[in-house]
Amino acid sequence: MDTAIAPEGSARNRHSWVVVIAAVLIWFGLWYLTPGLLSHGVGALFTNDDATSVLIETIIALVLGVLILLMHPRYNRELFARDWSVWLYAIPLVAGMALPFHYGLVYPVGLYMFWMTVSVFWQDYLTFSLLQKYLAERIPTWAVLVASAVIFWAGHALLLPDKFAPVHLLPSLAILALGFVLASLRVRLGTLHLILALHLGFYFILA
Repeated sequence: MDTAIAPEGSARNRHSWVVVIAAVLIWFGLWYLTPGLLSHGVGALFTNDDATSVLIETIIALVLGVLILLMHPRYNRELFARDWSVWLYAIPLVAGMALPFHYGLVYPVGLYMFWMTVSVFWQDYLTFSLLQKYLAERIPTWAVLVASAVIFWAGHALLLPDKFAPVHLLPSLAILALGFVLASLRVRLGTLHLILALHLGFYFILA
């Protein structure tokens, strides 16, 4: 009896690790499509204009994000459940209304708001929602927190080495710490509202 169960359990473990590895690889592939992340990203294949390139990348992320969202209704019921943190969306709402009065970046303010809204949702939903949920179903909670933070850091360090590679010690450690904090908040709260509200509010306030 024991000898019959052992191979079955071993096969399940192997399958779990295959799913984990596949989820991480898919995450890196999708992370590459984060709008505006790279100076010569996907948008540069269609135009040399920076603003138009960011717009194209944002639309691509929006379409893919909606499709990915529709593919995960079971996860979404928990991630977007109504609770007290829904009220925190007032932060980016108010910050967005005030943004035109202090905005100083090169892109049109409307494009910036569209870009940041899609980009924040894209980053947080991919990392601290889907990836974290896939990992949580197969590895212990402490390992999920560590893995989520390290993968979040690696996405920045590998694609933006001039800013977040280990040689830039403080920014690199800051991204790693941020990944751990956001992953911990998701585990603690269950929903994604707080993370989305604070992340988007940060970009709207500091632009």
